[in-house]
Amino acid sequence: MNTSDKAVESLLEHAVPRPEPPREDEQVIREAVQAEWQAISGKRRARTRLARFAIAASLLLAVIASLNVLRDSGIVPVQVATISKSHGSIYLLGEQSELHKLSDLSAITVGQKVVTGPDSGIGLEWGSGGSLRIDAETRVEFISAEAIYLRSGRIYFDSTPSELIASVSSGSDLTKFRIETDHGAVAHFGTQYMTETSSETLVVTVREGKVSIYGNYHDETALEGQRMEVVGYTRASVVNFPRHGSAWNWIEQTAPIADVDGRSVDEFLNWVSRETGLRIVYESPEAEQKASSGILRGKVDMDPRSALAFRMMGEDLNWHIDGGTIKVSSIDENSGR
Repeated sequence: MNTSDKAVESLLEHAVPRPEPPREDEQVIREAVQAEWQAISGKRRARTRLARFAIAASLLLAVIASLNVLRDSGIVPVQVATISKSHGSIYLLGEQSELHKLSDLSAITVGQKVVTGPDSGIGLEWGSGGSLRIDAETRVEFISAEAIYLRSGRIYFDSTPSELIASVSSGSDLTKFRIETDHGAVAHFGTQYMTETSSETLVVTVREGKVSIYGNYHDETALEGQRMEVVGYTRASVVNFPRHGSAWNWIEQTAPIADVDGRSVDEFLNWVSRETGLRIVYESPEAEQKASSGILRGKVDMDPRSALAFRMMGEDLNWHIDGGTIKVSSIDENSGR
């Protein structure tokens, strides 16, 4: 130990002990220190809360900005059709070509892609008027309020449905409706027709009216009772085709509900005729008069042929199908034979 250290030690040994502060002063000092600590900690917590709020606000602004971008881009769901009937497995095709089973869906919007499975079908009320039916194993893309893209399979369109189908109008400008395919576009002029397409062919069958087919290689017109087939760039082939029969039967399963309440039997029979392609023939003036005066009640929520058998049981009329006609006669005149 050097000389200076020994001097300091000697002074400490002779120093008087330091007096303790009063208890009340010690308590004040402790409270002041604690208050200062809480103030510092509070500021830290406030800064943490502020940072968290800023992050949440940024995320919210990002979501709002995204929605505004979608609006500005015009990406807003546009309804083009309402589902009136369906059976079997119906799917919506996702962006990654995945299938989502359609359930509790009542409307179709632009951009949706519908795929039907085997033994399936769907009936749509087109937004601007008309009835669109989609057959089994068909793929359809809804590209606008005036057009669809038939990728594969078969569809049917009726631009002037029966007056008994209150939910489906004839529309004011349905001639703008078109069906796009890989082989060309199909447009109509007030009609009932089927369109079928595959990787190789396009077939249009006209029950009523006329239909045009146009594209890179074709500019053709099919008339009532004709079936036109297009293969590649070769000339279209046309054959006569009946307005009834097995090729048309599938559309009856998705016929819209008909409101016959207060309507005559004659009006009901005309609805059956339009849906089946079978013509109505009255075998006597008496039968026609009974059909015109007979009044029905309720709605028809079954296929037309089943409805025909069910509804006619309560009428004083007989009927039978003969070739392409439904022949209607009076029960009284039949019993006299």
